[in-house]
Amino acid sequence: MTTQRTGRYADAVVAIASGEGGLDAVEDELLTVARAIDGNEQLRQQLTDQHLPVGNRLTFLESSVLTAAHPATRAALAMLIAADRVGDLTDIANEVAERAATSREEEFAEVFVAVPLDDARKAALKAALERATGRTLDLKFIVDDSVVGGVRARIGDTVIDGSLLRRLTDLRGRVGA
Repeated sequence: MTTQRTGRYADAVVAIASGEGGLDAVEDELLTVARAIDGNEQLRQQLTDQHLPVGNRLTFLESSVLTAAHPATRAALAMLIAADRVGDLTDIANEVAERAATSREEEFAEVFVAVPLDDARKAALKAALERATGRTLDLKFIVDDSVVGGVRARIGDTVIDGSLLRRLTDLRGRVGA
């Protein structure tokens, strides 16, 4: 959910990343970090605990995971940690990705899959989704255990659910079970 505040932070991150010539890298890295934090409750609590000094929370940036990150990614994360905005990181990262896609005249789309896809399957899926939507898409692939099989895509406000779970649910509804 984008709020005015989230949008302003996204603007700041885009400005930092663009100024450093790393918008593509920063958008990918922020989405990855946001998902990692969302998936690790202990890390999330540590980074959002306002009772911990900011310096302690900033040690996250020194972790081995972020040593290869673009300097603008590290700067953006430092800004968000210091401003107590880590709780909004997923929304900010999504907004940054949407703005980056727009700058490339594409539309940001998240594709949830059960297992990682090879490049050929990614390209085929991108082509199919672009045909279905009539838009040029910037796809971000996310491995999601809840998908089980198939794919689920979110393109703006549109969700295309071709997951096995969705198909089974539809079948159950048709047979009345």
